[in-house]
Amino acid sequence: MNEQLVDFIKYSIPLKIEYTENKGRYVVATQDIKKDTKIVAIKGYSTGIIDSFKKKICSVCLSINNEGFYDISCKSCNIAYYCSKACQMYSQRKLNHELICSLLRKLATFKSDIHSKSIMKLLINSLSLKKSEEEYMRLNSSNDNIINNWLSTVPLPSDIEEYEKELEELKLKVIDNNCEKNNDNNIDKNHIDEEELNKNTGENKLNIDNQESISSSEDEEKKKKDKKKKKHKKKDKEEKEMKKHKKDKKKEKEKINDNVINENEINKKEKSKHKHSKHHKKDIETNEEEKEDKNIDIINEKDVNSEKYDTITNTIPYSGTYNDMMNLQSHFEEWTDDMKREWQKNINFFKKLIQESKEIYKCMEDVIQESKNNSIEDINMDTEVANYLMHFASLVESNSFGIWNNKGKCIGRIIYPFASYFNHSCRNNCYPVQYKNHIYFFASKDIKKGDEVNFSYIDTAGVSLKERQAHLLADYYFKCQCELCCEEENEIISSLNNKKKKKKAK
Repeated sequence: MNEQLVDFIKYSIPLKIEYTENKGRYVVATQDIKKDTKIVAIKGYSTGIIDSFKKKICSVCLSINNEGFYDISCKSCNIAYYCSKACQMYSQRKLNHELICSLLRKLATFKSDIHSKSIMKLLINSLSLKKSEEEYMRLNSSNDNIINNWLSTVPLPSDIEEYEKELEELKLKVIDNNCEKNNDNNIDKNHIDEEELNKNTGENKLNIDNQESISSSEDEEKKKKDKKKKKHKKKDKEEKEMKKHKKDKKKEKEKINDNVINENEINKKEKSKHKHSKHHKKDIETNEEEKEDKNIDIINEKDVNSEKYDTITNTIPYSGTYNDMMNLQSHFEEWTDDMKREWQKNINFFKKLIQESKEIYKCMEDVIQESKNNSIEDINMDTEVANYLMHFASLVESNSFGIWNNKGKCIGRIIYPFASYFNHSCRNNCYPVQYKNHIYFFASKDIKKGDEVNFSYIDTAGVSLKERQAHLLADYYFKCQCELCCEEENEIISSLNNKKKKKKAK
């Protein structure tokens, strides 16, 4: 959330970034903010989706398929899946997916824990974005406002809509061509020859699967009937869920009116996913237990309030640059020798892996050279790639957020560079909610102008001062000195002093 890159006033975001030596960078409210207000929406920069869930989540917009699997995929690597052809086009045109196909395919075969693999995947995706960024800068080097122009090209839902329109227009063209050839005006728009469509888009590299045409009229009729049955079943299921949802809401309102739910319980429901860290490693590796002890806010797309989760109001319309991500805090220097040894197997594999792509390896070399301010001849690349990977792993552990499905299972991780400037507080005044590839921050209480805006990195409900501070120190490398912790520390000190006075009096 660099002041130079974000015009907060222009985007109606009531925030600013301040800095102190003690706190580092932190977020401050520039106006009074009422409880439940959407403060800001932030787009993710890069993701690392766990391979076993790759068919359940769109690689571009992160739309989760809770009822089945997506069937549109990149046929070169079979790692990236998409919810629509528009997202697939976006991946090819804007995310430079072609560059990393072979790397992702090889990474999928590597026998390592999924925690480490998701970090390596996130780095590969990030280097691909970095390459896109460099190419744009090279082609537009004469432009004074080059960075802002690059940021404005970073894909947003509006880009996806543009691709959808493009696909629709091309479909109509194909229909018109077929009508002229066949003299038939009753061609079904939804059963267009995909090869013809790809030919018109010039996107043959997308390798979109051709749907099998059904020659027999009986088979066609059977297919329609099956589709109708599924539609009715789905509708019935949705109606049942809606009734249950309304019933639950009614009960909850009655409880609130009867003062049964106290303030802590309400706040607990409002909280969302906590920041990702190494303490999730075991959960990511097993993925067997639901996160019952976490306050996970799962957003079901069917029940989404589109106004609440829109990406127009209070939205930063870009996700940042590679450098924005790499400028986030890493705690690599605080890693123990054992932690570094744990990563050695991953490092050896990763060094060989990225050497298989000249473009990505060159990108990595350039990044390391920039950070060292040395000529490439003076740098030991083997050592520096190892250090860079561990530095990146530490950065991801401290700054990434988990991506969760509706069962509370972690299916990947995502970095929102601008969200990392929100500090932790055990008495937080906002909470994050993730929906698709955005994170939304809502006020959990009234916030005054000039107040720091913060959220809780961990579950603090019913957790003692000692446990909270130990948890944060182990996973985020800081001793919490928030308002609540200071109050509780002072109470403990005061209590000890009173006991000493009583002993002396005796």
